[in-house]
Amino acid sequence: MSRIAFLIVFVLLTLAAPLALIAGPKDMGEGVAVVFAPWIDEATAMSRVGEAGGAVIRAGNLGFISVAMPASPDFAADIRKAGAWLLLDPQVVGGCLTEAES
Repeated sequence: MSRIAFLIVFVLLTLAAPLALIAGPKDMGEGVAVVFAPWIDEATAMSRVGEAGGAVIRAGNLGFISVAMPASPDFAADIRKAGAWLLLDPQVVGGCLTEAES
């Protein structure tokens, strides 16, 4: 891995830890923003959400983020096994669910 790529990954991980603590989903039943690695494309992110048992509500503001509705209590563990880096409150990442979507 090049030094620049390593530095980018290091910075992302350094920022992700505090973000995960303050911006975690308050209620998974209200939806969750699933954040994958930045090199994951939108189609792959959505596919992984579906395979983990979640219903994709919409793409996030970036292609590697999907806003999903968990279908089971095991969704958090399953989506992490599928490669998710973070689970965040969708309102924090600009993915507010409207009444029609929820």
